Amino acid sequence: MTTIEEIIRRIRDEMDVELRERARRALAERPRDWLVEQLLDRVLPPSDLPPPRPPADAAERRETRAERIERIERIERVERIRGWGLDAQSLAGFVGRYRRLSRERLEAEGLLVDPPPKGSELIGPAHRSAGAEELLREAKDLLYALLFADEEAGVHLDRVERALLTVTVPRAKAHTIGFLPRTAVAPEDGERAPHAPDTLLQVEYGEIPEELVGNGIAACLRLINNLEINEPVLYARMEHVGSGALE
Repeated sequence: MTTIEEIIRRIRDEMDVELRERARRALAERPRDWLVEQLLDRVLPPSDLPPPRPPADAAERRETRAERIERIERIERVERIRGWGLDAQSLAGFVGRYRRLSRERLEAEGLLVDPPPKGSELIGPAHRSAGAEELLREAKDLLYALLFADEEAGVHLDRVERALLTVTVPRAKAHTIGFLPRTAVAPEDGERAPHAPDTLLQVEYGEIPEELVGNGIAACLRLINNLEINEPVLYARMEHVGSGALE
């Protein structure tokens, strides 16, 4: 005996067939582009979330994880620098000590352990003793202090001239002194092209009458190269660009 459910199901099936045919005929009359747009709207519907609102100013932009790490490292670095009370006399002491630390001496004193040959890969922590790690951090802190720090950060240097530092470093190694602004990629030379073009790092700094800041920068870069960057020669140029305070 036929049930009510079976009758309704049969009627619904018949209506579905008729509805499908009528819909097919109606859609066949529509433009192709319109059909494509309708299909995309159903297969790839737009997100229900509103589009992100561009920040009204830089202060509203959310800090990324990398930016947060960089900010914390900068705060910690400035605190370490502030503890030195850096002045011309203490800077001269740093310069004299760093100049004595050649690659050969670093190895002889056990600060570097079986480092890779110069001109090859970076020198990693596995090739540095704990003392070398501290020395590398100190050299980077001093480089930062000479380039960027002021009285507020405990750096007491009478800067009377403006000078420009330009460092040429392989692109793959530029992150080791990442607080120096990158300005451009240098033309490829015969040795490195085309695999490792150089990056130019360039920043303006203030020099003192004794020109100890430039000497300190050179000593820091030489030590950082011997402890990490690991180039046969790290090219750095310092040139005076005028007198007066840095802007």
